[in-house]
Amino acid sequence: MGFGGELKISRVFGRVRLYLGRIRWSRLLRRPTLHNQVERNIWYLYVEVFWAAILSASASFNAAFAVRLGASNQMIGWLSSIPSLIAVLLLIPAARFLETKSRRAPWLWSSLFLARLGYLVLALLPWVLKSYQTQAVVWLLIAISVPTTFFSAGFNPLLADVIPERDRARVFANRSIIVSATVAVLTFAAGRWLEASSALPWAAFPANYQVMYLVGFVGAAASSLSLLRIKVPESKVVDRPHRTKVGRPSVAAIKTMLAENRDFVRITLNTLLFNLGAWLVGPLYILFFVRELGASDGWIGLNNTLANLGVIAGYALWRRLLRKWGYGRTLLVSVPLAASYAFLVALFPHLSLILVWGVLINLINPGVNLSHFNMLLKMTPDDRRASYMATYSSIMNVGAFVGPAIGVALAEWWGIRTVLVVGGVIRLLGAGLFHLFRVRVQETEIV
Repeated sequence: MGFGGELKISRVFGRVRLYLGRIRWSRLLRRPTLHNQVERNIWYLYVEVFWAAILSASASFNAAFAVRLGASNQMIGWLSSIPSLIAVLLLIPAARFLETKSRRAPWLWSSLFLARLGYLVLALLPWVLKSYQTQAVVWLLIAISVPTTFFSAGFNPLLADVIPERDRARVFANRSIIVSATVAVLTFAAGRWLEASSALPWAAFPANYQVMYLVGFVGAAASSLSLLRIKVPESKVVDRPHRTKVGRPSVAAIKTMLAENRDFVRITLNTLLFNLGAWLVGPLYILFFVRELGASDGWIGLNNTLANLGVIAGYALWRRLLRKWGYGRTLLVSVPLAASYAFLVALFPHLSLILVWGVLINLINPGVNLSHFNMLLKMTPDDRRASYMATYSSIMNVGAFVGPAIGVALAEWWGIRTVLVVGGVIRLLGAGLFHLFRVRVQETEIV
């Protein structure tokens, strides 16, 4: 990267630093009063996500690790598609199982720790296996998605039980800011470490990645300890006929669920097409950056850092707009803008410019995430929220399974840049559906 590029990045850091100085960090990080259980739970949700972000920073290099081990394009596609297939098969059965439990937290915390334990195995794997390392790493990363899927089936409904509705936008935004701030610092440091360590005999590849994953696991363990301190109220239990096996969803039951909630159907179909464009090109970015543009580990770390700084600024910006506009208008304004990243990368394929595109898209995405997720929660009934969310996620994961495989195959024929444009067009069409088939929910006070 030339001097001019470094000067531009320095200016971006200066402006971000000035903006971050205006955020009321004291309010965000202030320890709540001990007698208020809701605020105590919110505090521990902040603490645990800080520690979890250490593992997230390490995991952001998963695809790069596989590529540098020699993974094929098809294997990189598997990293995106097969976990989605696992989610399709497991999400609804897991949600129906959890709905029979009044105390769901122990099941969720255990499955999350099991998934995180996989990263400890990932760190030790190159010492254990001398051959087939690439295949072992790819399949281990895929296997981690099994307990992760079980956890995700119940965590969002659990958050809805723990956090009052009026506080959700604030808490979700603050958690995302904490994650992004932590990941921004650590991915930059990790990228520098991965590059500098190549000159050290004891830390040459893949040992440098192993050290990074070990640090990530330590952070994940601290996160799990913080989760244990959250007081989760007992959940409503859904009574099921004895003849119905838990975990075997009825097609008729799903049809009934969809028929009785038209807005849920609309947001599901709109989101499916909108996200399909992103899933189509998802695994192509790292292949394009590393193999065609020659991105180093340091650049990957810097790209993640700048992207997360964009997320921080984005959540601070969109929280204010959300209070002014409400969920519906915020979604309609932000969703077309979120389709721009694939076009920008394809039309301006320069590593320095891609750093800028990453910041811009992550200024926009929080508007979609905050409005969309809160609308989705509002349109699901309390007693069946886990099933609704699992049904939604299962449908999404069908697209997430098919999309990467199609994208990788098309890239072999047409080239990555052409497929990026195709993915951007599909995403833009999906954004149009949100305007054509609008979803409305009752607006409430947002803090």
